[in-house]
Amino acid sequence: MNKAIIIPINIVYGKKAKLLIQQKKALPLARDMAFLNFEIQSINNRLKKEQLIYSVQNRKEWGNLFINKKYILDKLEKYNHRTKNFMGLNSNKAQIIGILNVTPDSFASKNKKILKTNEALSKALRMFDEGASIIDIGGESSRPGAIRLDEKEEQKRIIPIIKELSKYNIPISCDTRNSSTMQAAIDAGAKIINDISSLSDEKSANIIAKNKVGLILMHMKGQPNYMQKNPKYKNVSYEVLNFLNDKKKYAIQKGIKEENIIVDPGIGFGKNDNHNLKIFRDLTVFHSLKSHILIGASRKSMIGRITNTKVSERLPGSISLAIASIAKGVKFLRVHDIKETKQAIEMWNKINCN
Repeated sequence: MNKAIIIPINIVYGKKAKLLIQQKKALPLARDMAFLNFEIQSINNRLKKEQLIYSVQNRKEWGNLFINKKYILDKLEKYNHRTKNFMGLNSNKAQIIGILNVTPDSFASKNKKILKTNEALSKALRMFDEGASIIDIGGESSRPGAIRLDEKEEQKRIIPIIKELSKYNIPISCDTRNSSTMQAAIDAGAKIINDISSLSDEKSANIIAKNKVGLILMHMKGQPNYMQKNPKYKNVSYEVLNFLNDKKKYAIQKGIKEENIIVDPGIGFGKNDNHNLKIFRDLTVFHSLKSHILIGASRKSMIGRITNTKVSERLPGSISLAIASIAKGVKFLRVHDIKETKQAIEMWNKINCN
């Protein structure tokens, strides 16, 4: 069978989506959307000569020399699902994850200093008041070129903050790839583990399953210290999708509930700008995993390279990527600028979903 992915395009929302589905002019996509057309992509060069965009109504046109209709139907069926709420959060609306990096090289760090516990707590409470649903706390830098941090130092930076913040009954995510830090964070009050390494630590899955906490699985090619050195893919969307599918299956086999898993294609993690842009264009394909999708592109260097801007000037680009994600059904956004992102989402929803 040809290695191919089916990508929903021409998305409609809300009442219009329901009406077009009833009229059999569109097919359902995740919770509250529908799509009128789909694109077929393949790593098989022979498909480049074929018509790759199809209407969902004209099934007679679907077949081609290399992909049969049954294969297409099977793939399209994966988009017809209603993803459950993640960790008690209302997944009918977008949820904002506020970034709290306790590292000297964070975008938000002043004078390259690590936030003290009281400073971090104050920032977390402000983000929550501005509209963040989750506060994501990390002590190890994962920026391109970053060297791995000692686990004890990582825990020294973040555990006191998690303990204090947990007193306010605010959902806390711990951004870590180390199983010992995961357990310490859960003991301190974290309810979600954001693992950029997707359970590469062999103890991680058991800890998450045992404690019944949420899990964010992210794709990363390589390690932060070398991941941006000439990353290569035949088709980045196809390869990232298969990676996350395999990792999700592994997590479920280890006892982690499907509804407690979010997938993150990992913008900027072992990907150049063309790879990142392609993932944004193809974002709807990740709904076939039947999990909520997280996008973290806030202030990232791709914005700086494309628009020739410094970190402090990347808010417009960050908002643009956030809305591009929302328009393709992403429900979780990991961002630095809470208030601004929330306002942009509210306006988009008012235009498209009411």
